[in-house]
Amino acid sequence: MKKRKVNSQKEEDRFLQELYSLAYRTARSLVSSLEVAEDIASQTIYYYLLKRDQLGDINHKGWIVTTCKNYSKQYFNKLEAEKNFRKDITVNVADELRSKIYSSLDFSAQERDELLTAIDIARNKLSEKELRTYLLYLDCENDIHKMQEITGEKNATLRQRISRIKRKIKAETYIKLGMIATKKVLNPQVNDDIKKFLISFREHLDSNTIDKMFYYFSKKKNGGIVYHFDIKEVLEFEVQLQDSIYTIHVIFNNKNDRKESFYFTFMMDKNYLKVLQTPTPHTFHQRVKAEDEAKIIALLEKYPEDDQGIHRVPDDELELLRSLFGEDE
Repeated sequence: MKKRKVNSQKEEDRFLQELYSLAYRTARSLVSSLEVAEDIASQTIYYYLLKRDQLGDINHKGWIVTTCKNYSKQYFNKLEAEKNFRKDITVNVADELRSKIYSSLDFSAQERDELLTAIDIARNKLSEKELRTYLLYLDCENDIHKMQEITGEKNATLRQRISRIKRKIKAETYIKLGMIATKKVLNPQVNDDIKKFLISFREHLDSNTIDKMFYYFSKKKNGGIVYHFDIKEVLEFEVQLQDSIYTIHVIFNNKNDRKESFYFTFMMDKNYLKVLQTPTPHTFHQRVKAEDEAKIIALLEKYPEDDQGIHRVPDDELELLRSLFGEDE
């Protein structure tokens, strides 16, 4: 699929939601927790918002699936690193579904009771993987081909698995489970505030005016310091999400064709987007000799930061700094 051309904002929003739902289904097929799946889908779609103009003539849906799988792999790697990857702490999908059904306003009291009963039957009859597989099947509108695009498994393998699941539970139960997929319980929506914020950020990034975008926040957060970045070409983005806080990293070439990078953080505080850290250069640490360290400190003290937080070191003395850090021309 080539780079998508949209005829209206409404069409673009619909397409973005379609991609977000695809990312969520993909993550849900890989991880046990619905909440984690939603986080991974959010990372994927917000990364896409920043990256899409650089994707060119590729299959955007295929890119979403691949990126979502990469974020899912990062999630498991993190669990293993924290030594928490144990079955006894794995969140049960059935329990999360019960919680979502209880809190949903889309069901009548009778529907809610029927759905909770169906969930209990499914939990008793199916394994965790089988339940996730069947929810994916329902969410893909009973289309094995759509499932295949997400999982990468053979069509015949998926058909056999779905057939076994149907034999395990009553027809009445899986019809009830189908309501879950159509009543938004398994269809989270793109956060409109974050979407608008990142689209605006990308526009300012392309016009090299992000200092203007964040000026108000910088006045509050940094005591008036607004970092300015001379961006010639954006090279890469990274989107991280931890404890409900988003961190956006940007790597770019400056106007001297040297690589630089910065990051900023934000979160949703109730219904408001809150900037926690305005765009700030990454700090790199490198070991230097004691005598070289003294020279560096002397230079930085000789040329203190200006009102933009930058040390304006003359070119000839800047060469000294570069040599101390072992940088090549």
